[in-house]
Order: sequence, then structure tokens, then C-alpha cells
Amino acid sequence: MRSFYFILFWFIPITTVFAQNAIVTFTPDKDCEVFIYKPIDGGYNEKVSDIRLVSTNIQPVSYEIEVSSFMFIFCQFPQYQKSCNILLFPNDSIKVHLSTDDITFQGNNQVGQQYLYENFDKYPDLDNYIKMQDVFTEYIDNKRDIHTVLPTVDERRGVSNHISTIEALPLKANVTTEFANVLKTEIHMFFNSDIIALFLQLLSKHQRNKVIPPNDSIAIRKQVDSIFKAIPISHELLGYPARILYVSKYSDFYYRDQGCPEGYDPDTFGPYMTYLYAPKKMQSALLGNACMVQLKYDTGEMNLSKLKKFFNEEFPDSEYTAIINEKVKEENDSVDEFSADQIFIKEKIDSLSQLKDVEELKGKYLYIDLWASWCMPCRAEFSHKDKVEEILSTYKDAVTLYVSIDLKNQEKAWNNCIKSYKLAGFHLRASSNLQQDIQKKVYGTDNYEIPRYILISPTGEILHKDLPRPSNYPELKEVLDGIMK
Repeated sequence: MRSFYFILFWFIPITTVFAQNAIVTFTPDKDCEVFIYKPIDGGYNEKVSDIRLVSTNIQPVSYEIEVSSFMFIFCQFPQYQKSCNILLFPNDSIKVHLSTDDITFQGNNQVGQQYLYENFDKYPDLDNYIKMQDVFTEYIDNKRDIHTVLPTVDERRGVSNHISTIEALPLKANVTTEFANVLKTEIHMFFNSDIIALFLQLLSKHQRNKVIPPNDSIAIRKQVDSIFKAIPISHELLGYPARILYVSKYSDFYYRDQGCPEGYDPDTFGPYMTYLYAPKKMQSALLGNACMVQLKYDTGEMNLSKLKKFFNEEFPDSEYTAIINEKVKEENDSVDEFSADQIFIKEKIDSLSQLKDVEELKGKYLYIDLWASWCMPCRAEFSHKDKVEEILSTYKDAVTLYVSIDLKNQEKAWNNCIKSYKLAGFHLRASSNLQQDIQKKVYGTDNYEIPRYILISPTGEILHKDLPRPSNYPELKEVLDGIMK
């Protein structure tokens, strides 16, 4: 009899997971579009829409999708200028009510869905993020010991409060334990990604003349390592909205110094080469998402022709391979030349005051555009560059100097932006010494934020540290008139 039960045990599956459909119904209060972004290759996706729904005459529209365990889908509503993430489980039925004022949810895990939207989609939690940054600033300014940073960050950011609230949801509301557990993991990654990013900035030695003592550096690495060990990297994590920053920081922390793995062409993958250290089944989602970022923002960080070949050879059945084959056109090996009005400063510049001695800039008023290729607000302002040039042309000896804070490994993206946006003027990629000088003379104790616009006299004097943005060109002209005329 014992043998019978032993044999029976092996032939009866302990758990069987069947994919079942979940349905989301959108009920707007005006005609609108709904764009749905479902996961690709098992990874959360906010770059390639799966379907576009159109609601007319205030009629509900529905979206049905197969779910095996859980799934985050990203939804955009252009007419409302809103978006949200929806966490789905098999057999879920959820209603999303859209109004000019808000988004509200009904159906499965209603309270949990609303909590996710209210705390992490609707508002960026900026106030608490600044409080968290202040803790690191206190450490940089020698007002805090490194061992007090992490506990205080938790307190000021309110991480524990969020986790406690989420853990209590199954007891207080109609929320399943499975929903609460997934949401808790997402929140852990969301917060920890920010914290890890700030720790890695400390290790990068780009802080205001702050030399990290060896013991502090060891303590920081131990803290980052303990965070990653609390939520180990796995294929399942790719389905979470917070996954990209978390996984990219993981790759940077453990593998950045190792460079590109042997047998791979680093030019193909650019700064994403560390993704090649991830398990094979995770690579398509990670590299595919990076490719979509480049296609959307023209970052120039990866060789898309080579990447296309890589995907077709390594992941022929991948969803991303099909998308890349459709979107990536064969690139010509020849690279566009810079135009004659795009002039690069060759001298080594370690301070703003040195600019007055550069031969091409002598006797010039310098309108400095401080930017980076990865800064989307910086790029948005480039659309107003013609207005800026028109204003500067009314003053004698005024020129534009674009100063980028891109790192060495982002040089290709920097060059591509200059070409793509046709940025006429002088160009300089700031050294770490120049960035520290700008921090001291322009920002002081404030955070280093871009875009930033600065005016310098022919003698090297800073005439204005924070000019109005180009998009606000009437006010910019008024301020410049007051100085130049």
C-alpha cells in the first residue's frame, strides 16, 4: 500500500498552471483613445503598443488578454494626458473609469489597483525623493556617517509605511494575498532602484570634491549587495514596471568592470553589454527593450544593424526579433559628417574661466547650454534653438556653446544628437573637473540638474547662472536684453 501511494505521488502533478483570460473595460466620460502595452518576451513593455482602442459616444471599450500567473500592462490615454499600470491575474475583470479629474478602478483587487495608481503612477513621489537625496547630500557634506544613510533613507522616503500598508490590504480590503505580494515586490524594486542609483553615484567619485574613504566604499558595496540579495534577479522580475532600472543597476554593479563578455562585439551592445551576463532567457527582453529606447530617442548607443543580426541568430522565435526586423532598417556603414557650423573645442577645459582663453571663443559672450544626450527635457528644448539663435544674433559677439555632461562611453550618443538636432555652434564634452567647477560656481549646494542655461562674459565672468529656458524665449530675450544692452 505504501508503494502504491509512493508511485501515485509521482504521477499526480502537485500544481498545474493554466492560462486564463483577464478582461479590462475602459469607461471614459468623453471620446478617447486607449493604447495598451502588453509584455514582450515576458518583460514589462512601455515602448511598443499592442492595440489601440477607440471609444466614441462615451461607449465602453474592452481588452482581453491571456494571463498564466500575473501580468502588468501599461495603458495610455492621450486625450486625458494620463497613463496607468494595471496588475492582472487569471480570470480578473476590471473596470477603469476615465475622467478629466482622475482614474478610478472597480472589480478584482480594486483597492490595490487604486493604491498602485495613486502612489506610483499618478504622482512621482518627488517630495519624498528629495528628502532621500538630502540624506546623501548630508553624507557628502560630512554631516552624516555612511552607516546611518540607509536606515534614514527608508524613514524619509516612507518605504516601510508603504510596505506595511500593502501587507495589510488582504485583511482590510478585497485584495488577494497574491496581488499584495506582487505589489510589494514592485514597491521594493521601485524604491531600492533609486537608493542603489544614489549609492553608485557615491562610488563614481563625481561628487563635489568628495573622496569616498576606503572603509565607506566597502560599506556602500555591502549595503548595495545586501539589497540585491533581498530581491535576487530572476526571469519573473522582468514582468515588473520597476525592473529595468533595478536590473540595469544590478548589471552595472556586478559586471561593469568586466567589460564585454568574450566572443561578443561591444560595438553592437554599447552600454548595455552587461546584459549579456544575464541568463540567456532574460537577454531578449532586456536588449530588446534597450533597442526600443534607442529607436524612440535616437540615442545612438547600439549598432542596430548588428543587433538585428544578433537577434535573428540567437533569438529567432523572440517577439522582439519580429519587432526589430520590422522597425530596424539596414544601416549604411558610412556615418554622416558634422556640418561646418558644428565646431568642437579641442582644448582640455577644467574650469569655466578657461573658456575665455580658447582661441575660437576669445572676446565672445558665451550662451552655454548644459545638457546630455540621455536628458529628454534637454532634447525637447532643442526645438526652440532657432529662436535662441535669432535672439543672440541681435547682440555683438554672442555665440552658443553646448556643454554636454555625457560620459566617455556615451560619446557616440552625444555625437548623434548633435547631428540629428542640427546643433550649430560650439561643442564641448565636459571633463569631470569641469563638471565639479560648474557644480561649485553655478549650482553651489543645489543638486546638479539639467538642462541649464548660463551666460559668461568675454572676461570669463558668470553674468547669469540660470537663464530662462529656450521654450520661454520671450522671457529669455527680456533677461538677455537687460544684461547685454
